[in-house]
Amino acid sequence: MSDSKGNRSLYERRAEYWTQDLGNRAFEEQVREQLDTLRWEYGDETEALHRPDFIVTLPVRGKQLGVALEVKEKRQHYRGRWAQLAGIPEAELLVLDEVSARTLLRHAPRAFLLFCDHTHAEQPYVLFSVLDLYCAPRRRVQRPIHRNSPRLKAKWLLDRRHGRAFHRLRDVFAYIATYLARDLDKDLRRLEPYGDFAGEEVAEV
Repeated sequence: MSDSKGNRSLYERRAEYWTQDLGNRAFEEQVREQLDTLRWEYGDETEALHRPDFIVTLPVRGKQLGVALEVKEKRQHYRGRWAQLAGIPEAELLVLDEVSARTLLRHAPRAFLLFCDHTHAEQPYVLFSVLDLYCAPRRRVQRPIHRNSPRLKAKWLLDRRHGRAFHRLRDVFAYIATYLARDLDKDLRRLEPYGDFAGEEVAEV
């Protein structure tokens, strides 16, 4: 499919793909099992389209705080066009619906995006804080979808190196608990640029 200038789009999303995506939720179940193992209280919002997948209650500095968690998967390698537009190697690329990023905003700063990247067996879990998503360089694109009517859907092309990669899911949740207790406030108050993002140079003026 081409746009008005003759450029090829990423690909055309068809209605049957939505049913396939909704039926493949093994990672969500994996997250539930880990939360149950930790005995952390949580609300399951995975059936809701405009809310984060999980709202987890954590004890932080003697208070019970709600933490938003959106979970996504990269199940296979993306087409070359995605990497070309992102300007990074396909192996480092993660693609996120912009609407998913927006669901985290009302829960900031205690909000996280967690990818399960099946193309990286050694470190499949990649965690982004909402602060990472806000500050990290990224490319935005849009692509046509055909659901009830033709529309355009916004996508963020993320670099997995801008998040934190883990081998085990339990280590992800251990990091979240530690980060909220020790480092979040410091990161919010710092004067210097937040993050050391691969490929970015912050110039002095």
